[in-house]
Amino acid sequence: MLTIINLKNITKAVEDILKSNLSKFTISRNTKENKDPNLAAKGDGWIGIYRGSVGHEPHTTGSTPWLVTVEIKVKIQRAGYSNDAAEDLLLDSEKLVMDVLTSTDNLTLNGTVDIIKGFSIEYEFDQEKNIYFHSAIISIIAEVRA
Repeated sequence: MLTIINLKNITKAVEDILKSNLSKFTISRNTKENKDPNLAAKGDGWIGIYRGSVGHEPHTTGSTPWLVTVEIKVKIQRAGYSNDAAEDLLLDSEKLVMDVLTSTDNLTLNGTVDIIKGFSIEYEFDQEKNIYFHSAIISIIAEVRA
């Protein structure tokens, strides 16, 4: 029988981990995507946490017959008055977030997954009047045996 993975528990764990380590960010889970560059310029930036995808594969070793791959999206946004400044701020914020996520204390996302298997990062750029608006979307790829 397939155990359904509740992504709510995983996204809440990511939110808790980031909030407890990154107090200068505005962090929210499953909210409407931020479109306000002023919020992205506040503190260390804005972070949104979202469900990505879930994949189930049969896995016959041991008593857990399913291998579940979970993807969680963490979107970081920064803004600045020059393109270079906004990009530099984003990359600094990305490093802070990745340092927290890759800490050995956080590789199971507070016990909600068996292990983080990897990450991928995509970038976005926007400009509104004189404000440059950069984003990094970190995909956390994790494994759960169900």
